[in-house]
Amino acid sequence: MSEILLWRHAPTPANESGRLQGTLDIGLDEAGLARARWAAARIVAAARGEIRVYSGPLSRARQTAQILADLVGTSVIVDDAFNQRSYGVWEGLTWDEVREQWPRQYEQRMRGLDPDIPGWEGQDAVAARVGEALERIWDDEVSSVVVSHGSPITLGMLHVIDQPASSQVLGRVPHAACAVLRRVPSGAMHIDAMGLGAD
Repeated sequence: MSEILLWRHAPTPANESGRLQGTLDIGLDEAGLARARWAAARIVAAARGEIRVYSGPLSRARQTAQILADLVGTSVIVDDAFNQRSYGVWEGLTWDEVREQWPRQYEQRMRGLDPDIPGWEGQDAVAARVGEALERIWDDEVSSVVVSHGSPITLGMLHVIDQPASSQVLGRVPHAACAVLRRVPSGAMHIDAMGLGAD
């Protein structure tokens, strides 16, 4: 039975310091690479058959994906649909800086809503692009691993289970951990697991 693993990239130094990255192209340091290697080995150990490896275009996702691809002897398929959302003018700031400079918009975000700030990519658009890509890459015979980011993973899953993008029911997949999607006999995608590989 095939499946799609949605694997959140390993943490970067910016993640560890609480700084919003969004579309900023920040790569993994040695600690992040080590975490990705550890998680990739667990994915390979649990795999059943061939794996295709997809990644969003940012370095932190591609580096994470490449480690897995090297282990299974395949190439990474870079797909822009799995890119991180834009955080607009918040990119590069810490959450404390956001709360201080944009208090109303910060509260919007904490309630799971899109803040009205320049450059922010709305959750409905992200959910649609990721959900449609998951349907596009589904293969009944071959499993896929998609390396992406927290928001696209969560919003894509909400899309395929027909939940509103504003829903907070799923929470987040931790860095370097996976969620698993499988199809049921009706043809619908279901979330089979959340947070696999988390500490």
